Amino acid sequence: MRIRPRAVAQPGGIADLQSLIRFAAAEGCSLVPRGSATGMPGGNVGPGIVVDFQGEAFQGLDAIDVERGTVRAGVGVVLARVVDAARAVGLEFPPSPSSVTRCSVGGVAANNAAGARSFRHGSARPWIEDVEAVLSDGDLLRPGRSRPDVFGQARALGAQGAWELEWPRVRKNSSGYAIPDFVDTGRPSDLLVGSEGTLGLLTAVELRLRPLPAERRVAVLALPTRGALARVIDVASRLRASACEFLGHSLLQMGAVEADPLVGDMVETAWGLAIVEFEGTSEEVGSSMGELLSEARGLEIAARAGSDGIESRDLWNVRHRASPTIAARAGEDRVSMQFIEDSVVPPGRLPEYLAGLSCILSEARLEAVVFGHAGDGNVHVNPLVPTGDDDWRDRVRQVLEAVAELVASLEGTLSGEHGDGRIRAPLLDRIWGPGSVAAFKETKALLDPDGIFNPGVILPL
Repeated sequence: MRIRPRAVAQPGGIADLQSLIRFAAAEGCSLVPRGSATGMPGGNVGPGIVVDFQGEAFQGLDAIDVERGTVRAGVGVVLARVVDAARAVGLEFPPSPSSVTRCSVGGVAANNAAGARSFRHGSARPWIEDVEAVLSDGDLLRPGRSRPDVFGQARALGAQGAWELEWPRVRKNSSGYAIPDFVDTGRPSDLLVGSEGTLGLLTAVELRLRPLPAERRVAVLALPTRGALARVIDVASRLRASACEFLGHSLLQMGAVEADPLVGDMVETAWGLAIVEFEGTSEEVGSSMGELLSEARGLEIAARAGSDGIESRDLWNVRHRASPTIAARAGEDRVSMQFIEDSVVPPGRLPEYLAGLSCILSEARLEAVVFGHAGDGNVHVNPLVPTGDDDWRDRVRQVLEAVAELVASLEGTLSGEHGDGRIRAPLLDRIWGPGSVAAFKETKALLDPDGIFNPGVILPL
């Protein structure tokens, strides 16, 4: 997505940002927050003033409070800096996404990002202790502080809403606004996290950390069918695995795992591969791994366990290389596109989603590569689009709209961790019921009455 901004501003600090917000309100100009720009659905581009948070003013990283297990970081800090600092004192940020070496802390919070280990530990929101943000009137919302005139009203509106019966029954979600979490806790951070810069501009985030587990090991399972994937998800969930990932056949055929000794010849006949990880003490990991392998034998699913941390790390590297592999091997006449890359459905309905997706892509004459967080019902789908064809845009639109209808029928959403952005905003009312959409609009109007914060993101224009 390419949109030429009106201007680019790099605030030198909080005071600069407050002045910019007041200027935008007076001039009727929109503000588009932008960090490392790793977000996929277009939430970091727009026709207004792009607010660049990569400047020095938002690069601060405080010393880790080991006793509390927290750390405060400016929104421009690349998440890998936090991860490295935490690891040095025996701690970790569990939901680290695959883009950890590139994404910013602000983006992680703005999108309610997640990663492979969100299967056990959840998305970013429960791991964010608090946030600092500048609101639409230029007021600085500091950690621990609230604005009853704004957030109190928003919570009251949410509590009265008709959204409860419509809310999707998914394990994780980064679509719309997190009204249930906010109504439950009353914490402004629970509403601002995942709001994609549409309710206020984040300036700093306080992250929660946890002790590193003593051991982690992975197993790889060769899946003969979609049904086998569903059974592996059930077993992994029951055994409280830390991750349950999926690599589809099309990705395997691109050679994504050809050099991995643990996988070996499993690729040749598999419909797909599952990667299941366990963490804990050596005894806990060994026991869970033994149960998984036993269950796999009973289900006639070929499985192998990594013998040490090195094999586990190598296999995770295979998974994390998925997107670069697709981009590099799509072919000269095709482009890997991310517009249906983040749908999430209840895990038990994932086989239905994959079957329906296959039909939709076939009707549009498009191939796609599928991988991702199967345990959460959240898989990444990258269609390979022949942009030399005159009708490629029509086919992309056809797929996007059909996938939205499919996801809605399965009680899912279009985003498990990447956000709605601009690409998925026009489809909001196809996914969410009228009560939810009304609650989203009321929340936006209350926190951003002048409509200056990232208009066209989450809610369509």
